[in-house]
Amino acid sequence: MTVSVVLMVAGVIGFAMLALASVFLVMMSDGCFDDRCNTDLMTVGWLIAMVAPPAVFIAAIVWTLIRIARRKTAWWVPVAGAVLAAAIWFGGVALMDASLGR
Repeated sequence: MTVSVVLMVAGVIGFAMLALASVFLVMMSDGCFDDRCNTDLMTVGWLIAMVAPPAVFIAAIVWTLIRIARRKTAWWVPVAGAVLAAAIWFGGVALMDASLGR
């Protein structure tokens, strides 16, 4: 239980810093000149990077708390949630990068 709580707290701190970094992803649009960029794809990628990782990690925290309440092993749930959320974040950034039209 202690490891699960420590991992949840570390994840919340980590994803708070990731959310702060995600705010600055909008600066990728500075490379758009002469309508070369797909702004719709960039917007979708930015929204995915901003909204999906915290939502996934919050779901992992809820699932962890449910498993702890049922007295089951739960340490792996915040780890899996963090890995999945990070993969989604990198996917959103990849969409933003693809929208630049280089």
